[in-house]
Amino acid sequence: MNIMKSPITGKEMQVGREVTSLAFRKENFEVVTHYYVCEDSGERFTDDRLDQLSIAQVHNQYREKYGIPFPDEIKRIREGYGISASKMSEILGLGANSYRLYEAGEVPSVAIGRLIMSIQSPETFIQQISASAHFLSEKEVKKLTQTAEALALQFVPEKVFPSMLNGYRQPDFAKIAGIISFFQVSGKNPLFKTKLNKLLFYADFNAYRLTGYSITGLEYRAIQFGPVPSQFQKMYVSLSEQGQISMDEQYFGNGAYGDEIKAITPFDQIIFSQEELKVLEFVAKRYGKLLTDDIVNLSHYEAGWSNNAEQKALINYRYAFDLNDGIGYNS
Repeated sequence: MNIMKSPITGKEMQVGREVTSLAFRKENFEVVTHYYVCEDSGERFTDDRLDQLSIAQVHNQYREKYGIPFPDEIKRIREGYGISASKMSEILGLGANSYRLYEAGEVPSVAIGRLIMSIQSPETFIQQISASAHFLSEKEVKKLTQTAEALALQFVPEKVFPSMLNGYRQPDFAKIAGIISFFQVSGKNPLFKTKLNKLLFYADFNAYRLTGYSITGLEYRAIQFGPVPSQFQKMYVSLSEQGQISMDEQYFGNGAYGDEIKAITPFDQIIFSQEELKVLEFVAKRYGKLLTDDIVNLSHYEAGWSNNAEQKALINYRYAFDLNDGIGYNS
């Protein structure tokens, strides 16, 4: 990584942070802002990465407050109906490139956000198709209506809302399986459940520290052996049933057993962003070769665990900014 140097003295600068209030659409939101400090002059500087991290925190809180869907969700809704972003903009009566911009991160108005949320219901989407029939071909109307009707018959799992407890993501099992595959390939030792839970925690919380978003959308709970995905037993069983991992119970002696987790699907870097890949590489290098007891002990020094362990509470992702050895902001 490149080191940010002071434009005044040319010396390396340290990263500072403070809790402050930032305005968005005439409302104030509390965020953790970061800045570089010139030690000699006391001057503060930021760059695009740090500014974007602050903006992401504000936008996420605004979306959560008003029930506005997040970019991944906006994209997922459109892809479910099998149409392009420009065609979805047409059907919803938006500007030609609006839907594409919302998928890329632009925050829609509350009204448009709720319109997009409403078409998660296939019945509502069919109503939008009918209202747009004057500019759609008969073939398009028929195809889109059939797709929506087929979706209406599918089982829809209980919705998980993005929040500070899941890093403003919905659970993504493809990425969870991908991370397991990554750590399996990058590590020399077998992956057991206790250690893997910590690697997932450090991956998600370092991603949030860097971008304002987790990778997997998992919630983490502080239990005796450190932070763990809140329903990790169900998670691993589900991944196993999907054929993405295998679980093999191993006996260590003295009455001790452990579940070895093996990835079945190969690692596919295409589903991860460059920032997420950078985080995975950092976590693998920093924690991947540690013994299980060592990574458990390290996790007990994290404020996110120590401040929540007594109540076995869920860990707010804001603790990502307090990681003892988190990923740096220079790039």
